[in-house]
Amino acid sequence: MDDEPEAGWEVERKFLVAALPPGLEGVPRRAIRQGYLALAEDGTAVRLRGTDDGFFLTLKQGVGLRRREVEVALTQAQFEALWPLTEGRRLEKIRYEILREGHTLELDRYGGALASLATVEVEFASVAESAAFAPPAWFGPEVTDDVRYSNYRLAVDGLPGG
Repeated sequence: MDDEPEAGWEVERKFLVAALPPGLEGVPRRAIRQGYLALAEDGTAVRLRGTDDGFFLTLKQGVGLRRREVEVALTQAQFEALWPLTEGRRLEKIRYEILREGHTLELDRYGGALASLATVEVEFASVAESAAFAPPAWFGPEVTDDVRYSNYRLAVDGLPGG
């Protein structure tokens, strides 16, 4: 595996949130609703996402630190036509984008049955950069390799142990 991800790949770490950081009221945020059209045991998922910024169909493949991701923009009509096919495999969240030392920390506060959950994801340019990252004190345990905290498993299974 190369250190630098090639096009269509992402390097990302995910953590639970131990305590919400101060000052969230001034942080840019957006509402996200997402549902899954297809899920495979190997971690492949085809996702629909609707946000304040637009509508997207995304293929995610693999689990853990380095995964394939291909995203295609949809019209609202295309999104709405596909959305009913995600019934039973959906989640809603508010995403806060916090800038810190050259990284965007994507803090997600979930809604509905997942309302007690908050996670934070950080994307990196390389595996080496991800290894050098020192999480701030408000980050909780890392769950990058824990498939139970992948959004597609949360959408289907709910909270781990819940």
